[in-house]
Amino acid sequence: MVAVWANTTRRWPSFGWLADRWAAVAERGRRTSGRSVGADVIQRASTVRYYLGRGRRAREAGRFEDACSNARRAIDVNPGNPWSHALLGQCLMRLHQPDLVEARRAFERACALDPSNGYFVRLLLEVLDAQGDARAREDALAWAWWSGAPVERWLPDGPAPRSTVSPSPAASDAPSADRTPVGIKQPTPARRFEPVAVPERVTA
Repeated sequence: MVAVWANTTRRWPSFGWLADRWAAVAERGRRTSGRSVGADVIQRASTVRYYLGRGRRAREAGRFEDACSNARRAIDVNPGNPWSHALLGQCLMRLHQPDLVEARRAFERACALDPSNGYFVRLLLEVLDAQGDARAREDALAWAWWSGAPVERWLPDGPAPRSTVSPSPAASDAPSADRTPVGIKQPTPARRFEPVAVPERVTA
């Protein structure tokens, strides 16, 4: 190609011309890339809606295994969609053999993605009640309260402060044991000096 160029009467392109052409090609690439990224986002959103619709229809029809499969496909496409995690948790709870552990994890993920959504909070409370985890239920409600979720129906006065655990009467009546850690010597109490009465000297 160089030889062909050299045998012609054309002049070599200048550095300025090459720089202009390179800038034009780079700008065209950026525009194409921007359009492709936007098209990819739209395609992913459409795919998530497709799987969510299939999963919800399967849930309403009682086919919870198919609903879980479609919810997991929606999560694979976009893990940041909280509705996919909520659908998965609902279907896991309604299986013939409910998987409460995975359902709880799915609801916790949905609440983490959208902490102000009261619907997700209610789903999480349902699985916590099924597990009998009262402490986790209290923590979830307090966290939802401070996140702005509408949980006034469960917390009309707001989260209760943590109460300190007081010792039981049996423990307080029992003799106290030495609580000094092993290997640490207790300090020796200071000796108290009391004045001693000095007898008077008898003179002859």
